[in-house]
Amino acid sequence: MSRSSHILAAALALWAAMPTAIASLADLTRRYTRDDQLLDGALRYERNQADTCQRVWVLETGELVKAATTTKTAESETTDEFSLTADGDVYFIFHQVRARQADGGTRITEERVYFEEFQAIQFSHRTADVPAGAAAEIPAKTPSIKRNLEKLTDEQRSNEAANKKSKVIIAVVRDPKFLVHDPAKDAPADWQRIKLVEGTLSPDGRHALAWAPAKKDFVWSKYLAEESTDDYWVEPEAEPVVNFIADLKTHGIAGKTPGVHFGVKQNYNHYECIMAWSPDSRIFIELNTRKWDYAVCCIGRVTDGKLAAVQDLGAAVGTRAKEYLKTTKHKGYRKHAKEMVVALAEPKIENDGTGSIKAIFQVPKSEEDDACATLRVRFRLTAGKNQLEMVGAELLKDD
Repeated sequence: MSRSSHILAAALALWAAMPTAIASLADLTRRYTRDDQLLDGALRYERNQADTCQRVWVLETGELVKAATTTKTAESETTDEFSLTADGDVYFIFHQVRARQADGGTRITEERVYFEEFQAIQFSHRTADVPAGAAAEIPAKTPSIKRNLEKLTDEQRSNEAANKKSKVIIAVVRDPKFLVHDPAKDAPADWQRIKLVEGTLSPDGRHALAWAPAKKDFVWSKYLAEESTDDYWVEPEAEPVVNFIADLKTHGIAGKTPGVHFGVKQNYNHYECIMAWSPDSRIFIELNTRKWDYAVCCIGRVTDGKLAAVQDLGAAVGTRAKEYLKTTKHKGYRKHAKEMVVALAEPKIENDGTGSIKAIFQVPKSEEDDACATLRVRFRLTAGKNQLEMVGAELLKDD
């Protein structure tokens, strides 16, 4: 291959990769904006020692949002903020240094780094000199300069060091004695009777799934897992439980769902609680799965802080999927229909009420190649009457 061909090939490869990188950066900046808006409603832990202040923000549903540290000396002030994914990995770093100058002014330097899959996808910085007496902030119109990622050191390109720093801060600061802001401090008594489920927060941060024992009188300490300070749960089907849609803005209950999730974690061995929300946070799907099938799958709409409608999505999807498999004369289904159980996965819902979910017909523990059929069923929750309609189904190509 000629030199020009090599150059062209490299250029085409770079061009092909650009849309993905741009899309990832756009997703991360939107996530950062959303997380920043959630900070006021999060629990905040703060530890002050000598010249250092360490802070950690945790959502009421238990997910970490941010960890930060600020160190002050006579000559400067340095701040590091680490924005975190649901898994606790750093996806964004804000680094700022305010250095006092001989003339009384301040030189401010800022760095912003976004990470995708543990690697930097954008690294920018900007600097400004602020005169004495002026607010020590970089003017909004000051441009940022993007650094060439290829020229970064391995340490700068990876979020490994940032992950280690944030974990140290969290381990030290996330302690009840350092809690300085609890949004549920003055919540009504009913709020103390429920526990929020991790990973179920709506996009706008207002609603989440919650659970509680169904009995009237109980003590939460009896449901606390051994060697844990925050994992409240009960053995599956050991006793009746109730699921709720909780309103984190008012700290009230929007309404009950038919769900049967039984703990504050999303996953307990083969049991999982999957919560899908529409982008506008008005429609939700709650899916409670088991090893081979599901327990409950419902869809509902939240209107003016109240649960306006809840429908049995699982039953409707199962019926539509069976009808479709019969019309396609699926060999595996015709052969194993009586032995098959139905599992549901990957629920999706849009603002207009249209959505889809994967239905998996399978024979537990079977090793036969035709003992499984996978479909995606489409549906619609209508506005106004909140009626559930089945729109269509398709057999997935990888089946």
